[in-house]
Amino acid sequence: MKTCACMTASLLLLTSAVRADETTALPERTTAIVVSNRDVNRIYCPKDVEDVVWSKEKPVTVKVTGGNVFVKFMVARQGEAAKFAETPLDLHVVCAGEVYTLILHPRDLDSATVRLGNSTKQELAAVVKDWGSLALEDKVKRLTLVAYRHEAPSGFSRRMIETTDPRFSIKAYKDMQILGQAETLAPGTGLRATEYAVIAAKSMSLSERDFLLKDMGDIVAVTVDPLNVAAQGASRVIVITRSAVDGH
Repeated sequence: MKTCACMTASLLLLTSAVRADETTALPERTTAIVVSNRDVNRIYCPKDVEDVVWSKEKPVTVKVTGGNVFVKFMVARQGEAAKFAETPLDLHVVCAGEVYTLILHPRDLDSATVRLGNSTKQELAAVVKDWGSLALEDKVKRLTLVAYRHEAPSGFSRRMIETTDPRFSIKAYKDMQILGQAETLAPGTGLRATEYAVIAAKSMSLSERDFLLKDMGDIVAVTVDPLNVAAQGASRVIVITRSAVDGH
């Protein structure tokens, strides 16, 4: 499998393949989701929302209307300058008798939609139908773009990696830190995507082969962006690996 050195080419090829604005969350687990810090975000429940719990001290407005929860992070003003929220918000939504725990990470993005629901056979069937006929290389390119754009298509799950998790702090080179950022599981494909931040102690040129490391799992492909990093600069590395059991 050839690695992809140029994310621009992948973006041009696959922009219309996935939905950037929707994420599916599952009950009785914590789901980390990247949302907008400037626009109104929507959380959708197939039935009426029964309750929403969050810390009232957080600078956010939450409105419940039927099966929808609308979340808007407040914008602080410092003179003429606007300061947008960066602190995550823990939100607990009771939907159809199930509790969904969401950690919303505000970023400078367009409005996001979060759909609440069980991981059903229909969702997995949809993934298999959509992805099943693709060649492995096309699946890898598509999943790389999903991770690159911080997405989680219906049936997939995305989680932020804790900075304290030693499994994703890779100590392979003395002049760089390799720290896990997020992981996207793709049920029905046998693949997962893990994004790492690579911080260079000095200016250097990187290669995908630098990250063919056994500590990262059963690697299928690696993407590095950018390849040239200045001292104390950072690069994003997305590693596609085979999942032990159907994306889990």
